[in-house]
Amino acid sequence: MPEKLEILLRKIWKFPCKSPVFLLIVCVFYEGKLQMLTKTDPLPFHYLLCLAAAAVLLFFDRGLTIKACVVLLIANMALRDNYPFSHYPMYASFTDHTYYVFVAGKDDQPLALETVTAGIRTGKLKKPYDRDLDSKRKDLHKRKRNLTVEQRREAGEQALAQVYRNCTPPARARLEKQAPIKLYHVDIYMHEGKVDERPPQFIAEIDLPPK
Repeated sequence: MPEKLEILLRKIWKFPCKSPVFLLIVCVFYEGKLQMLTKTDPLPFHYLLCLAAAAVLLFFDRGLTIKACVVLLIANMALRDNYPFSHYPMYASFTDHTYYVFVAGKDDQPLALETVTAGIRTGKLKKPYDRDLDSKRKDLHKRKRNLTVEQRREAGEQALAQVYRNCTPPARARLEKQAPIKLYHVDIYMHEGKVDERPPQFIAEIDLPPK
C-alpha cells in the first residue's frame, strides 16, 4: 500500500463520528435535494451508493450512541414516509412547485373566505383538498402537479362541502347567496430563479346546500 494512502487511512480511522460527517457532506453536496424524493420516484443509484458508504463508515465510528443515531437516520431515509417512520421531507428543502387555492362565487370573483365564513381561512380549505390529492396521486402513481383537472375535481368538491359544513348558520346563509361556489387552483413554479405563477384553473363547483 502506498505510504500516503496508508497515512490517510490512519487519519480517517482516528477521526471520530465519521458517518454523521459523511452524511452532512453528502447533503451539502446535493444542496439539500436528497429529501425531495417521493414514493413515485425511484431512488437513484448514486443515492443508494452514498447510503451504503455511510453504512460502511458507521462500523468504524466510535460509540454506541453515534452508531444508533446513524442507523436510525439511514433506516428512515430508506423506509420513507411509512408511519411511524419519516424521511423528514418537510424541512429538507424547497421544491420548485407549490400551489394555492381560492374560492369564488357565482360571478367568478374571489371571495374573502375568512370574512364570509366568519373564521375559515383558505389555508384550512387547502389542507383537506391537498390530503385528497395526495391520496389520488398515490392511487394513480403520479405526482400531484401532474394530476388533471378531472382528477382533482372530486377533491375540490369535497373541500368546498367541508367548508360549508363547518360554517355557522349565518355564515352558511352568506355562502348560499354566492352559490354556486367554485374552487380555483393556481400552480406556482420556480424556474431559473424566477417565479412563474400560472393562470387559475377551475377545479370544481357545488350548489348550496350540498346534496
